[in-house]
Parts: sequence; structure tokens; C-alpha cells
Amino acid sequence: MTAITLRIPDTMDKPLRDAAAAAPSLNDYILRAVRRQMTLDAARVLAALEPLDLDGEGDAL
Repeated sequence: MTAITLRIPDTMDKPLRDAAAAAPSLNDYILRAVRRQMTLDAARVLAALEPLDLDGEGDAL
């Protein structure tokens, strides 16, 4: 596990807390957002690679 520290500008505090209102905690909301962004970034990197031969793989990936 890697620890990260986020500094949230004061101007983003209230909108972020409002967006996270339904989440168990602000920390949980931010963690999920970071994970989602990391997944999207990884998908972009994979999409930029040479085409892979996935014939016959179907939904197994």
C-alpha cells in the first residue's frame, strides 16, 4: 500500500463535502475517486499499447 497526502484547497472543501454526503466518510469518497481515476489512467495506457491478440478470449479477461 502507498500512502498519499492530498491538500484540498479551501474553495473545494464545501463542494467536495457536499458530493461525499452519501459516502460513509469523506476519506472513503476520496479514496474511491482516486482508485477510479487510477483505473481509467491504466486503461488509457493499455489502450495505447500495440494491439493484443485476444482471439478466443471472450469475456475471460
